[in-house]
Amino acid sequence: MNRPSDGDLSIDTVLRNTYKVLSILGRGGMGSVYLAQHLRLPGKQVAVKVLRGGDHLTAEIFARFRREAEIASRLGHPNIVEVLDYDTLEDGTPFLVLEFLRGESLQSRLERGRLPLHDVYSFTRQMGSALQAAHGAGIVHRDLKPANVFLVPTDSGGVVGERLKLLDFGISKVLDSGTVQTQEAMLIGTPQYMSPEQAQGRNREIDARTDIFAMGCIVYEMMTGTPAFGAGGIAQMIFRVVYEPAAPLAPLCPEAPAHAIAAVDKALSKRIEDRYPDIASFVEDLTGSPLHTLSPAAGSHSGQPRHTGSPSGIALPSEGPPSLSNTLAPGSGRKGPDTGREGFEDTMAPGSSGSMGIVPPAAPVGFAAGGTGQMGLVQPAGFAAGGTGQMGLAQPASPRAAPLMDPPGLDPTLISQQAPALPPPVAP
Repeated sequence: MNRPSDGDLSIDTVLRNTYKVLSILGRGGMGSVYLAQHLRLPGKQVAVKVLRGGDHLTAEIFARFRREAEIASRLGHPNIVEVLDYDTLEDGTPFLVLEFLRGESLQSRLERGRLPLHDVYSFTRQMGSALQAAHGAGIVHRDLKPANVFLVPTDSGGVVGERLKLLDFGISKVLDSGTVQTQEAMLIGTPQYMSPEQAQGRNREIDARTDIFAMGCIVYEMMTGTPAFGAGGIAQMIFRVVYEPAAPLAPLCPEAPAHAIAAVDKALSKRIEDRYPDIASFVEDLTGSPLHTLSPAAGSHSGQPRHTGSPSGIALPSEGPPSLSNTLAPGSGRKGPDTGREGFEDTMAPGSSGSMGIVPPAAPVGFAAGGTGQMGLVQPAGFAAGGTGQMGLAQPASPRAAPLMDPPGLDPTLISQQAPALPPPVAP
């Protein structure tokens, strides 16, 4: 394998006698993503995501990288990124192989303004379907944001549409295990879309309703074209998330019916117990129709189940911090330590030996193996090209240097600092 001193793979490098590197799609502080060709399947292109070597790669980062592969492959949902393969280079550096997608991120779409309600409903239902599968398996995403939602143009039965893919389960929390105590006061997520419990570092309280808050933020932004809690510095955003309500939705989206506005308001409740108990409840109230699924209803994980006759309801995971994956850093020769940092250690069920502590859901009845991988993206005709921080950009006709960027699927979205002490709101 020809690997230059900067850690990048050379063009025409062949990985494990299977994937030939064609070009680099993006580069970040933690690694790079490449367009590659499958040598035994002519015409099949994939995206290969490789961690960058160095002393900064801890056992936690390797665990996160492996978790992204294992969660996506276990869930096997058509609205969740599909990881096709996981392996290591000759020097022990791990890499993921994902489907090469053509489309754009929701973040890129929102840069052009707010969305019509029919798109808001369609994208919300697809996102809700993905989260219903994840939550039913005891997995909380914890980093939902427009950059982790990808839109793929489809043509099925003569009807042109878009399929949504949910990306990057790398910092997700796996529940229903209890061997390592969770470290509090570590902020994990993206400030604009954090729930109040995340923003205050109350990580033991995180469950499926944390994702509901983030999804409420995304729906609000799709309906209005502006983030629910604005922009600015980390401290400012955290203060607004914890103490201040979002601007009233009705004036910003006058065509929205009352039931949709009420649904978003409830999803954005500051107190976790005031939000919807499950994602299906939110989607039904927002769109006016139940969220159906082909898979059997998940077993109950929460004391707040939604009792309905519809198969669309999911049960919430219960709390319980699992242990660190035994993913090894290259040359370590030992298991990664249990560090106690939530977001990386929540990977293993007690007594496991290499696979994550995910409660396998019942086998899906009708999910076809749909896949994605945010990594390799090509802007199709009709989509405005724009730098969105996504890993794959449209490849130009003439070669040029790969963009320097930190795509969301490469670097952990983790603010490694103690949660700031927030002052109480000042009375006007």
